[in-house]
Amino acid sequence: MNRENRPPYTQWGLPPGAKARLGKGTVVRLQYSPDGTQLAAIGSMGIWLYDAYTYKEIELLRVGQFHGSNPLPPAWSGSTIATNNWDESISIWDAHRGQRPVTFIDNVENVYDLVVSPDGSTLVTAGVDKIIRFWDLRTGRLSNTVNGHKDIINALAISPDGRILASGSDDKTVRLWDTQNGSHLSTLSGHNADICMLEFSPNGVILASCCTNKTIILWDVETGSKQVTFEPDMGYNCHFAFSADGTLIASGSTDNNIRICNADTGIEYKRLSGHTSLVWSLTFSPDGGTLASTAEDNTIRFWNIKNGTEKGIVFGHMNWVHSVNYSPDGSYLAVGGNHRTPYLWNLDANTHTTLPDNHFGYIDEVVFSPDGTTLASASRDVRILLWDMETNTQRVALEGHTDMIRTLAFAPNSTTLASGSDDETIRLWDIDTGEQLAVLNGHTNWIGTVAISPDGRTLASCSADGTVRLWNAFTGHPLTVLKGHSSVVFSVVFSPDGRVLASGSSDETIRFWDVKSCQHISTVRVPTHVHSLVYSPEGSILASAGQDGKIRLWDAHTGDLRKVFNGHLSDVDTLAFSPDGKTLVSGGDDGIVFLWDINSI
Repeated sequence: MNRENRPPYTQWGLPPGAKARLGKGTVVRLQYSPDGTQLAAIGSMGIWLYDAYTYKEIELLRVGQFHGSNPLPPAWSGSTIATNNWDESISIWDAHRGQRPVTFIDNVENVYDLVVSPDGSTLVTAGVDKIIRFWDLRTGRLSNTVNGHKDIINALAISPDGRILASGSDDKTVRLWDTQNGSHLSTLSGHNADICMLEFSPNGVILASCCTNKTIILWDVETGSKQVTFEPDMGYNCHFAFSADGTLIASGSTDNNIRICNADTGIEYKRLSGHTSLVWSLTFSPDGGTLASTAEDNTIRFWNIKNGTEKGIVFGHMNWVHSVNYSPDGSYLAVGGNHRTPYLWNLDANTHTTLPDNHFGYIDEVVFSPDGTTLASASRDVRILLWDMETNTQRVALEGHTDMIRTLAFAPNSTTLASGSDDETIRLWDIDTGEQLAVLNGHTNWIGTVAISPDGRTLASCSADGTVRLWNAFTGHPLTVLKGHSSVVFSVVFSPDGRVLASGSSDETIRFWDVKSCQHISTVRVPTHVHSLVYSPEGSILASAGQDGKIRLWDAHTGDLRKVFNGHLSDVDTLAFSPDGKTLVSGGDDGIVFLWDINSI
């Protein structure tokens, strides 16, 4: 298909039943193509290829997805990609083919790092058992093993000519090995903490190593002597990269800046400011004129090395998604997650904006008021911010909780907000004044969800204490305790008519309760922990999601399973139906938001 006629990237690589995807997942590593015309962003969806000059999406290669439950990013050399999988296997991919692995390597346990040789013929793995393994990628078979470290091996690197392997360990040493026969060449000692990252300079003469106390040492590979040491008080972190000619080294810093230093002297050359959180990955263009960076703020930024200015920025990537919520008219979707500001997606224009960066921690919940005038966001900074949706500005901050706030719910009249926290309390707030109206005590562990009935009279809550509780939503007076779950209860939701309450738990059940009589009606067994529940607007469908990443649609009246959507790569923590009931939205720990077509069931 001609690229000019392609659908928007939100529709690339969709799973069956999905009609769009918002966001492009996490990014954990960046790498330029050898000719410098493309930038590869490796992350939870595979590999996004960007035009290095226009910063536009070119292609999505659905290979080697990295996800939140697997902290090891893929290894990439040339067209060969190696990924560590959930089932303790390793998949080898050809980036040019993109869709299915070329080779599988099974029973590779507790791998902490993996690296592919420059010619793509060899994979090296290491980890908990302190053994370094060499794999022949033509056959998928083990070709050699070496050992010598006295503790866990965290980091590997192969020299550009493929002749030397470097390994870094919790034993605080770096070891150099001959890749041809596995012989030990030398041991580099000088760090006083666990080694966490290694990288050779482009000419292979220098090896950079970083340890967990953020000391970076540049070593002469031939002599094993220290050339330059970057001390922790200089503010560096364990993410760095050499320029193509080896004269510069770039590192993220603890103040969210990027520092460019002379690799021979360690003297700072430039400081780049723009990211708002920790830098994940850095890579120089082959001509050395541009540095690309990505960070926890989910942006990819391009920098002019000569003058230190920002040349371009890519938005749209997201880290863990904790909450999604539709505006009452269905035109906007609010997204909260591992970022410090709510994302607002205009679903008609397929664009998104962010509200001001007023939170100081990740956002665990976002919810629109029923009248659409207010958005509430709850953050790990232990505050709730109320946003005016006409001006996209903060109206008021609600403070009173003493621990993480997981859940929010507006009353139908949009004047009262309920919040639930890890401080084991539920609080009621006056939206107009910001006044705290009541504190509801009774749960003995963190609160999973709060929900208010359609008539506004009853508040339901669930907790890690295994109970569901009902309260008078006006006074906060406790009404009853619903017992039956045997483990953490993550979610509660009222049916649209308010007669039934559904609760989902890590005991792998959904329980239905009669709200009026407070009696248990029925139980549905689910083959996974249930993290989120939501009713369709007309009440015929109950959707559930949880630990296995699947979204299940149940007949709300019979409890029969009607449909399963597959697409997420890890836990799904949040669901929302569009106001017209035609679309179900899911958000996962993989940083992906899917829009599912309910008409497909």
